Amino acid sequence: MELQRYTGNFSKCLAEVVRAKQKIATAKQGMEYRIEQGVDSDVCQGGFWCPENFNVVDGRILAALGDYNPLIPYAEQAVNAHRGGKEFYLNDAVLLNGKSATEVLKEIAEQDSEKPVYKKRVLDLGQTQTHPVSTDSFADDNGIVFLARGKISANRYGLFLKNKARTPKITFCLPFVSQENYSRGFWLCGLDLGDRSDFFGGYHGVFGGDYGSLFGVSCKRSAEGAS
Repeated sequence: MELQRYTGNFSKCLAEVVRAKQKIATAKQGMEYRIEQGVDSDVCQGGFWCPENFNVVDGRILAALGDYNPLIPYAEQAVNAHRGGKEFYLNDAVLLNGKSATEVLKEIAEQDSEKPVYKKRVLDLGQTQTHPVSTDSFADDNGIVFLARGKISANRYGLFLKNKARTPKITFCLPFVSQENYSRGFWLCGLDLGDRSDFFGGYHGVFGGDYGSLFGVSCKRSAEGAS
């Protein structure tokens, strides 16, 4: 698998991926590529956005796959909001497939409620807060299992961080639950050996900055990764 890094704000990177007829590499693909390339590779040295994201909806956190991430169809608006130090609020004007984004997220979460975590399209994390996770117990964290699309993949990446990057634990950052509905991107941090290789599910600090990045992957490879 080959991934191509694009740099800039999220909207700019996304436009370049579309022009290249690619898709954004998923969190799972990014983790697998890091394991394949090793800790000294470019994919490990810098962080990157993934198509998955985290949304605060009606006082709970809903993690979503790329198909249900409101930040993707509204990338430019989201970047402008974050550049101004504001949230990208999920108001009535933010739609997914012609319907209110918040309603779609809630509907999919309900439809998938009985599915195993790795098969969910939208995962209801309730009011889960930012927390540490030992790298030898990634398979026990629902948020990481959701992103890795399975316990085996989650465990493999955790042990890679532990044994190759000498990282005993990471911090899984999540958005603050509030009375307002809003959307945050997911940023997988670069590997700082023995220090920080965190999961930023509640992060927008570089979303509108020109020093962010994401990886593009061919649509065929993207489909294989999703499967």
